[in-house]
Amino acid sequence: MTTALVVLKPEQSAALIGQAVAALPQVRQHRQQGCMVIVGGSTTRHVVRCLLGEDPGRDSFAIGCIQHGQLGETNAQQRGPGAYLLQDGVVSRGWPGPLLAQFKGGDVYIKGANAIDSMGHTAILLGSPTGGTIGAAWAILMARGGELIVPVSLRKQIPSVLAACGKLGHDRVDRVMGTPVGYLPIPAGCATVVTEVEAFHILYQVTATPVASGGFDDCVGALVFHLAGAPEQIELAWEGIAS
Repeated sequence: MTTALVVLKPEQSAALIGQAVAALPQVRQHRQQGCMVIVGGSTTRHVVRCLLGEDPGRDSFAIGCIQHGQLGETNAQQRGPGAYLLQDGVVSRGWPGPLLAQFKGGDVYIKGANAIDSMGHTAILLGSPTGGTIGAAWAILMARGGELIVPVSLRKQIPSVLAACGKLGHDRVDRVMGTPVGYLPIPAGCATVVTEVEAFHILYQVTATPVASGGFDDCVGALVFHLAGAPEQIELAWEGIAS
C-alpha cells in the first residue's frame, strides 16, 4: 500500500469527475445503444469531452451559473444548441423533451448539481420557473426507471440538503443577489452520484479521503485528498492529476 497527498484545483476536480462519469460502464454502453442525455454544465462539459472527443466550452454549454457575486445565467447569445442527445449512437443537440419521451428503464440522464451533503443528498438550483431540464426529466426518470447520474464536486458540500428544502422558490425569497431560483432535492439513492472520491476509485482504483480545502490565488476552492492504493495505481493517479 502506498499513500499520497494531492491538491485538486477546481477545474481539475471537474475534469477528473467528468472523466470518471465518461468511464462508467452504463455510460459507455449508452454511447452506442439506448437513450442518453448530457445536460450542460461546467462539469458535464468534461463528460462530453472525454466521451465524444469535443469540448462544448464552459460558457457556451452551461446555462445557470453563480458568477460576479450573483445568481444568474450565461450569455444566451453565446450558448450552443443545448444538451447532447444520444440515441443508438446518433448524437444531436437540443431540448431533451422529445428524447425523454422515448426513455426506457436504464436509459441515462447526466446532470450536474449545485449542492451535496454528507448523507449523499444532492440538490439543483432551478433558474427556470418550470424547472428547466431536470424539471422535464425527474418524473419520467422516476416513473420509468431511468438512471440519473449526478457529477458534483465536494467543493459544493453543504451541511444539509433537506434543511434547505422549502426555503427557496421564485416567489418565496424577498431579495436575491441576481435572479430568483427554486430548489430541487435529489434524495440519496435516487441518483448515481460521482464526486472526486468516486472518481479516484473509478479511474485509478485508489481510496480517496478529503482532508482539507481552500487556498490562495489559483487554489481558491481547491480540495486536498489523501490517496491510498497500490503503488502503480497511485503513480497513475499522480500522473493523471498532473496532466
